[in-house]
Amino acid sequence: MSSATKLTRLDYVVALLSCMIFLTFWLVIATFPNFYFINPQNQVDPLRRFELVLSTIGWISISTLAPIVLMVYSFGHHGAIRLLPLTALLWPISLVIAQVTSYVQTGYFYFEYLSNFPILIYTDIILPLLIMIIWYDLKSHKPKLKMPEKIAD
Repeated sequence: MSSATKLTRLDYVVALLSCMIFLTFWLVIATFPNFYFINPQNQVDPLRRFELVLSTIGWISISTLAPIVLMVYSFGHHGAIRLLPLTALLWPISLVIAQVTSYVQTGYFYFEYLSNFPILIYTDIILPLLIMIIWYDLKSHKPKLKMPEKIAD
């Protein structure tokens, strides 16, 4: 990007959203480290071990990779937006898989964590939906090419 290229207002908003998603998710991770930092190797059940690996990849993806994709988009590399659904959906998909496995193995879903820790409603439901709404809006946005402003002699 040349020094004469100006960011659009949308680029600034996307950059701000990127920072907010990164900061809020990592603050939640810092608040509940035992929920996120789990050693899959401590699990006897290979299915549970796989689910923990998938969820680790998922929360790292939504907390870090999704904001990076948005930041790259805001820098003018609009093709990066294609990666946003993948980075945003791994986390909720891993949670759904874990819930289904829990139900199949025990006959019980463990949704009470959402009422015990309501901030997790944000990370597990609201944030993935918000990112998908942002993706939907940005994927159809056709950026207008801006000519660099004339530099005064």
